Amino acid sequence: MKRKSLILLLLPVLILMQLVMGCRPVDEKAISFADQATEKYLVALNDQDYSAYKEDMDAGMLEAVTEEEFIKFSLYLKENAGEYMPDSKKYSGYTTKNGNILVVYRAGYTLEKEGVVVTTVISKSSEGTYKISGSWFDSPKLREAEYK
Repeated sequence: MKRKSLILLLLPVLILMQLVMGCRPVDEKAISFADQATEKYLVALNDQDYSAYKEDMDAGMLEAVTEEEFIKFSLYLKENAGEYMPDSKKYSGYTTKNGNILVVYRAGYTLEKEGVVVTTVISKSSEGTYKISGSWFDSPKLREAEYK
């Protein structure tokens, strides 16, 4: 009976150890880059400044989000969530997926009482520098509005 109890007690510990050992810590430089680049990106959307937006994007993002598409998305955000309130974003956490780092923030917007959840995808280029390779915005008002 004691042996069975010991196994039942050790099982959760072994599972937890496996989970912890399987998670590799993210480079703090990646999180620091994400903080700075996301702030710059959100302000660039407010200002419709495509030049500032382009600085931290990877080639895939630049191909997917042309200047015309950038302006269109900026207008969509302003109409539905309002303007981003600079320096209001709060770090919520991160996860890794397929070699990328997804960093999540809650950012203050003038028309969204609870803010907008902004997820920034960070990848490391072949040169060893970090770049933004994706982003998502989520809030009740953005979900209600159709993006055309």
